Amino acid sequence: MRVILVAASVVFLSGCMHHNAEIYSPIDQSDKSITVPPGSKGLKGAIKKSLAQNGWRLSVDRGPDVTEGEIGNKTRLENYDTFNTRYRLGISYHQYDVCVNMYFDAAINYEISVIDNKTGTEVIALEGRGCEHTAVEKFEEVLAEKS
Repeated sequence: MRVILVAASVVFLSGCMHHNAEIYSPIDQSDKSITVPPGSKGLKGAIKKSLAQNGWRLSVDRGPDVTEGEIGNKTRLENYDTFNTRYRLGISYHQYDVCVNMYFDAAINYEISVIDNKTGTEVIALEGRGCEHTAVEKFEEVLAEKS
């Protein structure tokens, strides 16, 4: 009975998995530098580890805030961040369960974005629901497609 329950749980959880990737432009292989959020827990840490293993230079420094403008009759100041890397990584995820598999990792809803700091455009948008290791594998697959 216990075996049937575990098997049914695996089928149920794997049936809820989905991944959707939008790929907008290629990655510049001559500049594999990326600003990442601080921390190493969960999906964030797994994605950062994957990037480092695949030759990316990681930086958590978002660059200085810059204020520019002119003083005159109509003063107009602009404030913006600068980045010391070509790309920027955005990650959002929420654990809703545990995957019953050989990893026993987190079952998550997630969104991952890679933004080109040079052009300000989103290069990759990936969202889904599933096991954490599967989300990392999907990210690696999408990143390899754009390289």
